[in-house]
Amino acid sequence: MDRKDVEVMTCCCKGNEDDNVKHKQRDEQEKKALMTRLSRIEGQVRGIRAMVEDDRYCVDILTQVSAIQAALNGFNKELLARHIKTCVSEDIREGNEEAVDELCELLKKLMK
Repeated sequence: MDRKDVEVMTCCCKGNEDDNVKHKQRDEQEKKALMTRLSRIEGQVRGIRAMVEDDRYCVDILTQVSAIQAALNGFNKELLARHIKTCVSEDIREGNEEAVDELCELLKKLMK
């Protein structure tokens, strides 16, 4: 499916009936901040790949893996906070109690 064929909604809790996928329109500042974090993480992963190719010491590689995990946790925290402040709060205001159940299930996944 082409990206231009996807209907973009203001809240991620709403979706296109045809594709059964939820979407959230983000402002440019939010999108840029998220993409910057992801680019940094992507660079860290490439760095680990190079370390493995260069036969670097296990402890050094594992230290970098730990840094990536921390960066992903930071990304998750930021995205989760934005999700709660926008999608979840909007759904609750509209009387959609399923949003709370969805949030609880998400938190279970994130806390594994």
